Amino acid sequence: MGADLVTYAVSHRTTLRYSEPVAPSYNEVRMRPRDRGTQRTLAFALMTSPPAVPRTRVDYFANYVHRIDVGTPHTTLVFAVEAVVENGMVRRRRALPWDPGVLERDPRLEYALPSPRVPAISAAAALWQRWCGDDRSMDALLEVAAAIQREFRYVTGATTVDSGIDELLSGGAGVCQDFTHLFIAMARRAGWPTRYVSGYLGPAGEETSVEGVSHAWAEVCGADGRWTGIDPTHGGLISVEHLRLAVGRDYSDVAPHRGLFFGAAVADQPEVTVRVNIIEPRIAEVAARGSALGWQQQQQQQRR
Repeated sequence: MGADLVTYAVSHRTTLRYSEPVAPSYNEVRMRPRDRGTQRTLAFALMTSPPAVPRTRVDYFANYVHRIDVGTPHTTLVFAVEAVVENGMVRRRRALPWDPGVLERDPRLEYALPSPRVPAISAAAALWQRWCGDDRSMDALLEVAAAIQREFRYVTGATTVDSGIDELLSGGAGVCQDFTHLFIAMARRAGWPTRYVSGYLGPAGEETSVEGVSHAWAEVCGADGRWTGIDPTHGGLISVEHLRLAVGRDYSDVAPHRGLFFGAAVADQPEVTVRVNIIEPRIAEVAARGSALGWQQQQQQQRR
């Protein structure tokens, strides 16, 4: 294992509460970290209460999706994830802008077009002109990320998961999801294919553990086809602490949980807690062996 690799233990717990018993409920979760680039998932376990056996698939954007059906009447549904993820230092690349004619014939054009949560708004073009003028370079993208961090306040509760970019612009405050949607809107208007990334932010500096919630940032694709992560919440390029879960055009493609239930109950807002710890490589090796055994047992249960 190289000195530039860091191993993290991730605990993610989502609790859904209902005002009265519901059944059945059908759920999809995107909570397994992706294997891509320098990131590798060494161990993964998904547990539910009430108990259910997840069924796994890979979606259109190559994200891991677990389908969880619960037939037992329940007033509380819990998804608990334990994962061990190895990540490496981010390679600093200078992405080159696209020639519009080339991009029109490339599959990544999909990420340069408007999407459900990132419409083509004139405010995005106006902000780009104010902050960067006619510059469409990688440096301009980093300036946009720095300006979003500088100009907007991070305030938990200022927006909701369903808020649009207009609420951030009018209120001047939001969270990582809002900042990322705004950055994507601006980068796309400037001709860059840009996608939304959901994930976690691990401990930085001298810290070895951090508690919080999920995080979001963007990835921009250069003309060479390589993606570069940029975090507008922190005003710059991503680092080894950024752990990817899922990617898509915007939040609507990567929501950690999506589901429906039968019943007249009212559902509370999900309760989400995340803890990320740095662990020793030898502990990770034991976890990886245990994960392989657990995966075999889960597959046997699914075949019964």
